[in-house]
Amino acid sequence: MFSRFSIFFVMLFCVISISGVQAQDPTFSFTAADQSVPAAAGSASFSLDFNLIQTSGLIEDTRGFSFSCAHDPALLAVVQTGTGTFEPETLGPLNSLNGGTGPDFIQGEIFPNGFTCGVIYAFINVSQTISYDVPQPVIRANYETLPGVLDGLTEDLTTQITQGSGLGSPETATVVVIGAGSSAPATLETSNVTILLDPPLSFTCRADDAAANFNGASGEGTAEVGISVFENILPGGAASDTQGFSLGLSYDNTVLNATGVSQGATLQALEQGQGAEFFEVSLVATGLTVGVIYDFQGQSLIPYATPDQVLNIAFDTVAANLAGTAPGEIIQATLTPTEGLGPTGVTLVMVVGGRSVSMTSESGVLSLTSLGGFDRGNCNADGQFDLADVIKLLGGLFTGDPLSCLDACDANNDALLDIADAIRMLGVLFSGDPPMDGAGTCAPDSDAASLGCDSFPPCE
Repeated sequence: MFSRFSIFFVMLFCVISISGVQAQDPTFSFTAADQSVPAAAGSASFSLDFNLIQTSGLIEDTRGFSFSCAHDPALLAVVQTGTGTFEPETLGPLNSLNGGTGPDFIQGEIFPNGFTCGVIYAFINVSQTISYDVPQPVIRANYETLPGVLDGLTEDLTTQITQGSGLGSPETATVVVIGAGSSAPATLETSNVTILLDPPLSFTCRADDAAANFNGASGEGTAEVGISVFENILPGGAASDTQGFSLGLSYDNTVLNATGVSQGATLQALEQGQGAEFFEVSLVATGLTVGVIYDFQGQSLIPYATPDQVLNIAFDTVAANLAGTAPGEIIQATLTPTEGLGPTGVTLVMVVGGRSVSMTSESGVLSLTSLGGFDRGNCNADGQFDLADVIKLLGGLFTGDPLSCLDACDANNDALLDIADAIRMLGVLFSGDPPMDGAGTCAPDSDAASLGCDSFPPCE
């Protein structure tokens, strides 16, 4: 059981404790939440919302405040809103003062390394006070990175917004006005701002795989190869607007000879179908170079979210080097986007925002198939085996009609051209005899004893 003395002691202790709380000086704190902001096109901008809370002492009715805020002057700048004297944007309870017109007085000053702010809201109407028993937003400051400071950076960057020192003349104090006009100390807590840098731009220039045929006997042929470009976009990313590009293309000039370069559909659609304003092609010893600018005013921009065939390269085969290639043989030529070709060493780059971004090279293969040989039995070389071939053979044997491919007319493959070949054809056509050797294919004579074949267009 408690004695009266015990009860008195407890009551006295409570009074002393309460008196101690009442005697504690009021203090305040300005805070702004940490945040992460994305960079875009080499720059970043963000806003910090500063909250105010009383952190100790009995809750006070406040009349105004001032604070000083610092940042890294080599990275950031405070954005001036409006014209004339800098007035930071007000938030929360400050916006409802004076019937919604804001505080009686607000003014700030921007410095290279920070800003200051002073606010009075119980000057004209002394009863217009605000208490900060819970955090309340009061001021917003807008920031932006300085031009070029993010260029070349590959990792995210964290910077701090801290309480300023030495800003203003006289120096602006970080305080809150309470009571009849006395200043209560305040602090501005450090905020961490992480700038999430753009992933490095990455493009690929690819020579597309292609296939074509050539005449194995003469070595003559033509081919077309597309050059495609595309941006390597990370998941969730967006394609960049490009302004132009340059590239070189190397290939084996003992097999191929470039005869022309044309713009792909996307480029050709520029300038109302006239194509890119600047399109320069040069043929060099081991390849070619191309330079493209969409338009000199920079108004036409092209994103490459997916592969786009921007160029078409026309080639002739180097006939002298391919003549005599066996029918069916495949000659493969590798084409590689490259840089350094030509007297000026043309670069392999895509232009984005006025700066050059190197492109990764991806080679392609042009497969050239040698055509030649003949289809045995197709004496008239029209691509079909029928009665007309028998008539063509008989015309050659007895009326002097020219036969362009004797081997195709040698139906029984005995290296002789005579009436027996006509009988062999008729047997296949009307009596169910087995097909002739090599019928239905394009192939050279399998026997050494060949009659010769000057021309057989279906196999060329």
